Amino acid sequence: MTSRLQADTNPYIAFSDLTLNLVFVLIFFLGGILAVGQAGWEQVRYRNAQERVVQAVRAAPLKVRPLLLSPAQRNDPPGAQRWVFRSKGMFLGDTAALSPAGQTALVAFARVLRAEQGQWKRVRIEGHTQTSKPNMPERWDLSATRASAVASAFYLKGGISPNRLAIAARGGQTPYASVKFDPRNERVEIVVEYAQKSAP
Repeated sequence: MTSRLQADTNPYIAFSDLTLNLVFVLIFFLGGILAVGQAGWEQVRYRNAQERVVQAVRAAPLKVRPLLLSPAQRNDPPGAQRWVFRSKGMFLGDTAALSPAGQTALVAFARVLRAEQGQWKRVRIEGHTQTSKPNMPERWDLSATRASAVASAFYLKGGISPNRLAIAARGGQTPYASVKFDPRNERVEIVVEYAQKSAP
């Protein structure tokens, strides 16, 4: 004897459920494709401008040539290009005072950027210090005043308008190669921003 309590499968409901699930999968798939595509487009959008600045820096007769970091090394957003000057020789000892050689190198770099200023939106100057030892305070002040000294040189002698400059103090929070107490941690990073909206 067949039980009358056993539910019959309704083919229309099963088909509706399957269709609804397929629609959701398709929506998520398209959303993922659009997100990846937008990121890729943003990268391509600024590539020509970034390449022009790279070529200008390489062609310039700079006595001190900054290192260009890969965007992946700092997880920068599209439209940002990061150049590194080591602090050694740029500043007088453990201070924020630029050495004559340091000022000359930075001003020469700023003039290359000024000549290509139609390609970028803003320059952010980040000061970085050595990693602080346990129970020692961060050196925010030194990183801030070094970044400020570089910005002043860019503006006063490099000819870059101050409304296109910004500074940031990073202290020892971002070791150069994720290695604490590496000598390369003492540095200034020049972030050239190409995006319409400034990077955070």
